[in-house]
Amino acid sequence: MKKIVRNILAILAVVTVSACNKLDLNVNPVQPVTVPPKQRLPAIQANLAYSLYSQARFGAYHSYYFTTRTGNSNAITDTWNYNSITRMGAWRWHYFDVGSNINQMVKRAAEESSNNYVGVGKIIMALSYLSATDVFGDMPFKEAYIGSFNPVYDPQEQIFAGVENLLNEGITALDNVSPLAETMDAKSDLIYNGDLNKWKALAKGVKARLKLRTANFKNGNQELLTIVNDALTNFNDAVFKYPEVSTTGWTHNLWGPSDPPPAGEAFQFADIRSDLVNTLPTDFLMRALTVDDGTTPAGSPIVYDPRLLKLTTPGKNNKYLGAKMSEGLRDVNLPTGTTFDDFAKLHGGYWTKDGSPYPVMIKEELLFIKAETQFHLNDLTGALASYKEGIRVNMERLGVTEGQILNYLGDQRKVAQSEATLDLSKIMMQKYIALYLQGETWSDMKRYGYKPSVYKNDLNGVTYAIYYPRYALAEWAGKYVQRFPYDPQTEYVYNPKEIERLGAKARDWAFKPVWWVQNSTLK
Repeated sequence: MKKIVRNILAILAVVTVSACNKLDLNVNPVQPVTVPPKQRLPAIQANLAYSLYSQARFGAYHSYYFTTRTGNSNAITDTWNYNSITRMGAWRWHYFDVGSNINQMVKRAAEESSNNYVGVGKIIMALSYLSATDVFGDMPFKEAYIGSFNPVYDPQEQIFAGVENLLNEGITALDNVSPLAETMDAKSDLIYNGDLNKWKALAKGVKARLKLRTANFKNGNQELLTIVNDALTNFNDAVFKYPEVSTTGWTHNLWGPSDPPPAGEAFQFADIRSDLVNTLPTDFLMRALTVDDGTTPAGSPIVYDPRLLKLTTPGKNNKYLGAKMSEGLRDVNLPTGTTFDDFAKLHGGYWTKDGSPYPVMIKEELLFIKAETQFHLNDLTGALASYKEGIRVNMERLGVTEGQILNYLGDQRKVAQSEATLDLSKIMMQKYIALYLQGETWSDMKRYGYKPSVYKNDLNGVTYAIYYPRYALAEWAGKYVQRFPYDPQTEYVYNPKEIERLGAKARDWAFKPVWWVQNSTLK
């Protein structure tokens, strides 16, 4: 019956539109039928920031940045059981809020010969698709926007090819912008203020991120090095800037302390809320940000990475404890009487204020990609230089003083001082700090299979490697989360045949590696 009603309504809609066309009632001479590209682009960029956040808010748990305060209290983040999730907003943010708007913008921009908007739109679409397929795997690409309720899910390898094609098309469009194209300026482009050379450099940066996933099993490190060097030549940080003082509930960084109106509740379907209120920094993160834990000699002052004081704010007790992943305050290794006030506050840091910029891609990422690639190519001298530059750029961004930077860079306890002491762990752990709370860290960890020899912290001669969460369900058999489930409220309802074909109904679907992780030789 419901199907019949829907069909009748659809027919009535067609008849109504046809009648309106004959009577010319569908044209409003005052209000435009479609939104001009210069008005649509700012919303697309804001939606991109929300989309990346919607992926990172879960990815940050799987990257061991923070854990729930109470421990073993959340099915998803503590027991890694995504089977009870009722909505995966990250799916909607990519396809609807970002993708649909880009398609409309690009279509109208092409009609108006505004290749600047065409090129920028395709670059954003490529970036959004890459971040989305990283967390979902196979997705609709070729049939995504043809009006089908049950499009075919393309294999991830084909999506990667599509992403690269979008980047190339975007650069080509930006190389061929007519003087008659619609103006793109600071009001319409909230990331680069209409500077197309910066957008082209970003496209090359995204291509470097893309190639990083497959370079290890496609013998692509030399190609990757060429791409990343090209990107770095003119690269400027791609960040979405929020106002320092928020005027509405929507104009602030989602890692910030404020919730969208009303009290965040009306928008839970889209995962628009900050998890930092009920979380604690993990012991893994805190050891990464600790130079000397004060155990040698016993009772000596604890020495922290100066970035700790920039990324977080002090708790009431001015302590900086870290809790085990999935355990929180249940961690039996914490001192007796430990409370929430014994941990750093995650709100109020460089990336976690209401007015903080949201990182789309920053220079440090490219420098660490370069260092890692040079290391695999056995260019240890180059890798050491890129590695140290990545640390410096990150510290300068956060406002660390020059004296502190020099002291840290010269401290052999945390920073490799020669080619002989440089290893993958040194590079990847510094990238881990530099990309704090970004979804890219989870991609790195999956690429290396959470290898303890890569993800580890050395403190005063003791090595603390990454570990498996205590409360992860036994049925996962020690496997790490590899992906998100598809949105239960859309894909499992409207596209059940594809879900069945992929095997996405399985309880352990979230633990099935995506294509490029499955093929990684770094695990």
